[in-house]
Amino acid sequence: AVLAAIEAFAKREGVEQLHLLTDSAAAFFTGQGYQARDRSLAPASIGATAQFKTLCPASATYLSKRLV
Repeated sequence: AVLAAIEAFAKREGVEQLHLLTDSAAAFFTGQGYQARDRSLAPASIGATAQFKTLCPASATYLSKRLV
């Protein structure tokens, strides 16, 4: 319910794609329509975040989902 509410809000705000990193919930998010992707495919604006560069380990799975 929480994820659906976040996605609905993002869509209303004009967000076209969501991105996330996870160490432990990749299976949950793929079950919700997110696709695991190679980190090198992340947009530059996502790759430049502190989470992407240093806070999340390299082993974290990068996932994204198109909302439109």
